[in-house]
Amino acid sequence: MKSFFIKVLGCQYNESDAARLAFVLRKAGLSEVASNDADLVFLINCSVRKSAVDRCLSFAKNFVASGKKVFISGCVLDSDRKKFVEKGYLVWDENSISTLAGFLQIEEAKLAEIFRKERGHSSLIPITKGCNNFCSYCAVPYTRGREVSRPMDEILDDVRKLVGSGIKEITLLGQNVNSYKCSEIPPLTPPTSRGESLNSPPKVGGARGGLKNDFAILLEEINKIPGDFMVTFTSNHPKDMTDNIIEAIATLPKIEKSIHLPLQSGSNKILKAMNRPYTKEQYLDLVNNLKLKISNLKLTTDTIVGFPGETEEDFQQTAEVLKQVNYYQAYNNKYSPRKGTKAFDLGDPIPWKEKERRWRILNEISNVKSDTA
Repeated sequence: MKSFFIKVLGCQYNESDAARLAFVLRKAGLSEVASNDADLVFLINCSVRKSAVDRCLSFAKNFVASGKKVFISGCVLDSDRKKFVEKGYLVWDENSISTLAGFLQIEEAKLAEIFRKERGHSSLIPITKGCNNFCSYCAVPYTRGREVSRPMDEILDDVRKLVGSGIKEITLLGQNVNSYKCSEIPPLTPPTSRGESLNSPPKVGGARGGLKNDFAILLEEINKIPGDFMVTFTSNHPKDMTDNIIEAIATLPKIEKSIHLPLQSGSNKILKAMNRPYTKEQYLDLVNNLKLKISNLKLTTDTIVGFPGETEEDFQQTAEVLKQVNYYQAYNNKYSPRKGTKAFDLGDPIPWKEKERRWRILNEISNVKSDTA
């Protein structure tokens, strides 16, 4: 019997993929063991920063040196895929059952049946895949593709299975959970100009009327499921955090009063360069609204220091937002250029030492331990 080991790099979405893969491999007759004892090693790659890809290559090299067969999936840019293939690693899309069946020499029909039975075995439930936002520093739209939402009945079925198995904490996953779309429900038109409030009726496409955001409806339907459990979700995009989503979080008892709301920068100039379609002022208005309506809110965020063109004044504006908001936790990151993204064309003019200085200052303000990579 073959044995396997899975190494996860990156976000909770990759952790979800890893849990799904582990279930399938076990059901296919493989045993999960420690890395030193495994015949097959699966690396779930992250492409957000070049340093993550470098770590993936380092792990892969070490495993191959010890005689193991290495498979790489997750977020893989085409340029990185070529590097992996040239070095002899097997790269596959997590949705390609035929490719995995070929790698493992397992009948494709048998593996497909296992995948069909897999849903509802991880407390991390993907509700969307891919992203439509194209932030200039991010590779996700190029690795995960454009945003696709799962049917609501599938998600609710997953929740019921987990609750029935005794799971108490469930996390809904998406690059932008707020933009979840169920085809049966007419979607809202998001804000389209920098001049309008994030929580005002959209000027394009008419007023909201009685329509609710699809994600708010999903939260309401999950809250109706019997059982003792709580639900959280990540990640949120400020531009799509609507009033009815806020109301759902504030009023539904099974929804955690915690929101991860990435800021990235407190400078409007840098936000525009990042293709983040909101201003600092809009973001702070939204934060004030969240705090006003949601009792005991735990608000967390992401920031990036050292983005091309970030001056000391730009950086200080980010620091001031962290002081003003007083987040429950902040995940502060140093900018790393990713080939294939729009920001890559801007170069990397800010020295690493200066990025580290700014990063340390934000960590002191937010009093958190962040990834040192």
